[in-house]
Amino acid sequence: MKELTALQWAKIGYIPNPKAKGEERWTNCFYGMKAIYYKENEVHEDLDTAKAILKAKRQEYRDIAKKRKQKLAEFEVYRENMKTEWQWLQEGRIPNPNARWEYGETLNNTFNVCSYGSKYYYCHIDETHMPKDSEELQKAIKEYNKNYHG
Repeated sequence: MKELTALQWAKIGYIPNPKAKGEERWTNCFYGMKAIYYKENEVHEDLDTAKAILKAKRQEYRDIAKKRKQKLAEFEVYRENMKTEWQWLQEGRIPNPNARWEYGETLNNTFNVCSYGSKYYYCHIDETHMPKDSEELQKAIKEYNKNYHG
């Protein structure tokens, strides 16, 4: 006797009966998820409703994929605006004294990429400011060189 989930039954044109209880079981041998399985005597044929169920499920998958894509795009923009102190100084921006610095290895784990140098600290563009004049920028560069190369 066949036992399938409601979605699996819908793919072949059947839907569970209104009073069908089904049996909750693990979906695979890794015990990651549970699903309700229905036997053949707990379902009936209804092509229109099955198509509607499948259409709704496809729409749900599309919506989730769209949100995931949007979230990844936001992460990419955020990552593009994370730089080391030296990179900010080269672009003519000075990191704020109270800037939040994040370790490269942590960022690689957070964003699941290897685009940050693991041994460097990064801050976001929002944590920097434009210098009032070139003297302030030169002073910041000298301070950086004194701290890291002096």
